[in-house]
Amino acid sequence: MNLWQQLEVRGRDNLKLGQSWKMYAVDLDKCGYGWAEVKFARKSEHDEYLTNDTVFGNIQYSDLEKRGRIL
Repeated sequence: MNLWQQLEVRGRDNLKLGQSWKMYAVDLDKCGYGWAEVKFARKSEHDEYLTNDTVFGNIQYSDLEKRGRIL
């Protein structure tokens, strides 16, 4: 898995989201070294992100980066 995929999995776990939530944005180091702000939304049946149904939060990712996973 690449870093994006790992962040998506960790973000879903930390924010307690189901598989229907998809990560659409990430800001590495937004909150300080080793932390990322992640943004999730659900998708419509037309595969478009629903902007009225979003969640965001901060997750630690420094341990993922140390394993050599790069975007």
